[in-house]
Amino acid sequence: QVSILAQGTPKLHRNYMCHYGVIRSDLKMIMAWVIFIALALPGLADVEECNSTSFLQTKVDIKQHVSSLKVQPSTGIKIIGAGFGRSSSTSVECALARLGYYPAGGSITFKDFGKFRPPWLDWAKGGSFEPCLQQVLQFGYNATTSDQPTGLAWKEFMDRFPAAKVLNIEHPLGAQGFVDSVAKDDWYGCFTGQQDLMSYFMDCCNFQLNFTDSKRREVCANDYIRTHEKIKRTVPAHRLLTYTAADGWKPLANFLGLPVPDDDFPHLSGGRTNMCPWPLYV
Repeated sequence: QVSILAQGTPKLHRNYMCHYGVIRSDLKMIMAWVIFIALALPGLADVEECNSTSFLQTKVDIKQHVSSLKVQPSTGIKIIGAGFGRSSSTSVECALARLGYYPAGGSITFKDFGKFRPPWLDWAKGGSFEPCLQQVLQFGYNATTSDQPTGLAWKEFMDRFPAAKVLNIEHPLGAQGFVDSVAKDDWYGCFTGQQDLMSYFMDCCNFQLNFTDSKRREVCANDYIRTHEKIKRTVPAHRLLTYTAADGWKPLANFLGLPVPDDDFPHLSGGRTNMCPWPLYV
C-alpha cells in the first residue's frame, strides 16, 4: 500500500484532502477523491480566512440555506456535547434525535462544500465565537454532539447557555479505543477534512508534526485523556453526564428527564447519519 502525503499540495487541496493527512491509494478511494475534488474545487476557490466581508456573506448564505430547507432558527442550546468525534458521537446524535432534539453533528462545516467553515477556523485562531454560535442557531439546532466543530466549543456553549446540560461523550473503549479509531486505515480516521481545525485543539492529527506511528498514538491518547479530564473538572456535577453509546438509553434519558425509549439504541459509526432511523437535521 502506498500513502500519499497532501503536504506539498496547494492550500485549498490541503484543507480538503485531509490537510496534511494520509490518503490510502486503493482504487476506490482515489476515484472518490477525484470526483470530490472535481465537484468541490470550483466552489471553494474563494474560501479563505474569516473577515468582516466574508462573515456578512456567510450570514446571507446561512439565511438562504435555512430558508431553502424551511428550518426555523433555534432559540438556544439545551444539550451540549463535549469531547471529540470518533467516540460514538454519531450514535449519540441519532439517539438525541429519537429523544426529540435537533443535534448538530459533524456535517455543519461540510455544508455547501465548506462555505460555512471560515468562522470556525477564525474562532480556533482566537477570533470571536459569535459567528459560529449564530450558524448553529440559524440552522435550527438545539443540541450539539462531541463531533467537530461543535464538540470543541463545549466551554463556549456552556457559558452562553447556563441551563444547558453537558454530555461528556467518551469512546466506549476509552483512550485506546479512540486511538484505534483515528489510526484506522493509515490514520485516515484522523478527522479527514477537518485536520486544520483540529490542529488548534490537539496534536494527534496534526501531520505537520513528524511523529513516528507509536509516538502519534501516545500523543492521541494523551490528547483524549487530557481533554476529558478538563471537561470533568470544569463542568459542575449537576450539569454533567459522562456517557458512552455502550451505556444505552437509560442513563441518557434519565439525565434529560425523559422516558426511556423502547427502541433499540442506535449503534452507528463513521458519521453514517443516513443509517439513523429517526430524522436528523443535516
